[in-house]
Amino acid sequence: SCSDLHCPKDTTCHMVSGQPQCVQTKTSIRRPSCSDLHCPKDTTCHMVSGQPQCVQTKTSIRRPSCSDLHCPQGTRCKMTNGWPQCVHHQPLCRDVQCPKDTTCHMVSGQPQPSCSDLHCPQGTSCQMTDWWPQCVHRQLSCHDVHCPQGTKCQMTNGQPQCVHHPVSCHDVHCPKDTTCPVVNGWPQCVQTKMSIRRPSCSALHCPQGTKCKMTNGWPQCVHHPVSCHDVHWPKDTTCPVVNGWPQCVQTKMSIRRPSCSALHCPQGTKCKMTNGWPQCV
Repeated sequence: SCSDLHCPKDTTCHMVSGQPQCVQTKTSIRRPSCSDLHCPKDTTCHMVSGQPQCVQTKTSIRRPSCSDLHCPQGTRCKMTNGWPQCVHHQPLCRDVQCPKDTTCHMVSGQPQPSCSDLHCPQGTSCQMTDWWPQCVHRQLSCHDVHCPQGTKCQMTNGQPQCVHHPVSCHDVHCPKDTTCPVVNGWPQCVQTKMSIRRPSCSALHCPQGTKCKMTNGWPQCVHHPVSCHDVHWPKDTTCPVVNGWPQCVQTKMSIRRPSCSALHCPQGTKCKMTNGWPQCV
């Protein structure tokens, strides 16, 4: 409209064929030219019927480019099929902080998460399995078991076990006229040849934690049987009796594969399940 057109001196704007035109006033002597006309953006001046006229510039249809697109923080513009598109920065190993004694590897173009990204529940620790962090139960040791008096902890088949201290003749007080041989790994009070009466439990003083039992007609100090009630086991373990001895056995639990809820991705990425595993993309 005429409001968009600045006409030079001695001309006025008139609408001609639907277009604003600067028309020379009657008092003017010089006819206006394009040098006198300031056309708006996307128009150029053409002389039409001896008058300067702003005509819209014919432009080719230009497809947008990355220069036309403002991407949010953490993303960058990438041309995809001829169109600009905001995509996340491709995460690199430098964006991932690996724990001590581990290194970052790119798998399928993505850095694999490390144990620093996974929070394990109490009683478990993080372990890298096939380049993936997994929460596994700690291996029990004798430090986790409190054995009753007269016994000590010993690792058997990878599990802590309370066993009795070996009893020797130094721990047994045999009565007069007897000797102390070790029979089948146990000290026994055996009557000497000059003695007539065979000893009994009443004549044998057994050390603490043992009791007297007649074996093949002879008194013998044997340990009290240890049960699961005598042993304090850590959390997430059970107490079966194996070969007459209580053992700490870790409770079997199903191995749960990590999910996106357990994975903390670096800034500018998000977690996506790929082939059943969480990945930062």
